[in-house]
Amino acid sequence: MRTRLLAAAAAALVLVSTPFWPASAEGPTLGGVAVSGLHNSYEKGAFGHLTDALGTGVGMIELDVWTTLSSWTVNHDNPLWNDNNCTSASGDTSQGLETCVDNIRSWHDTNPAHQPLLIKLELKAGFQDDQGVGPDELDALFADRLGSAMYRPADLMGGAHPTPDAASRADAWAPAESLRGRVILLVLKGTVENDSLPTEVEYARHLSANPGAAVGFPFVHDGIAGSDPRTRYEEALRPWFVVFDGGATTFAGLSPEQRAFYVDNHYLTVATNVNELAPELDATNPTPAEATERLRQVGCLGASVASSDWYQVPDWHQTVPRGGC
Repeated sequence: MRTRLLAAAAAALVLVSTPFWPASAEGPTLGGVAVSGLHNSYEKGAFGHLTDALGTGVGMIELDVWTTLSSWTVNHDNPLWNDNNCTSASGDTSQGLETCVDNIRSWHDTNPAHQPLLIKLELKAGFQDDQGVGPDELDALFADRLGSAMYRPADLMGGAHPTPDAASRADAWAPAESLRGRVILLVLKGTVENDSLPTEVEYARHLSANPGAAVGFPFVHDGIAGSDPRTRYEEALRPWFVVFDGGATTFAGLSPEQRAFYVDNHYLTVATNVNELAPELDATNPTPAEATERLRQVGCLGASVASSDWYQVPDWHQTVPRGGC
């Protein structure tokens, strides 16, 4: 029985890792594909361990982090203690961000050919740079643990483009197939943040000042709009944003011409709550066929990630074409 279970698990891994282009082809760049995403995948109610979430073959996981106590605390609602499925070497859960990234590294070492993994890191209340939990410390935390596995803004720019925007517009993202085994950090403003220096602005300034060393890409929060949402930022900062986040229903409500801003410029675009698109699907447990079709629908509309709470739904973690609708 155990042999049959292992064989079935291996077959499922092949399924979720199979791209839609021929094995002999280089295939589209990261900016030309769409993948699945799991919202709040660090929560114990979602998975027993963070590595269980990674083992599904998902394209994007999410971590919520507080810096209120001058540390990297992983918890959805409370900044005072850790509450999560990140697991220490002794088997204890509810660990800090350092252990979460250690778990990712351990899983990466065991699965070196995994599809590109996006990490959506939401800083719930922003950075506290004067308390030792700022952008440079975040970079060090990830760089020290993941090293060359990180795909950084400098890799996108490649020495040939002055900003991430110039590189993305030129579709200088590496082919998705060549990014197997790589990890991409996306840094997002928190939902309860009330900071005079918002997370995405602080990190974008850090990136622009340290383009060769910065590890992550800043998100444009609430970044789905009928015109370029980066106009809210100072002009010099706008070219450092190439990742956008917003609701799937908002994205679907844009005209094809408006969605082309994201697709034609190859900007990474995360569509959240994809179950809410018509026809609305169960928030936690659609059928695998429904989930897969929704991923294809969201990709066809032009998003890069279809994010949901479909933790236990099998066989929908695939890589599909982006654009065309």
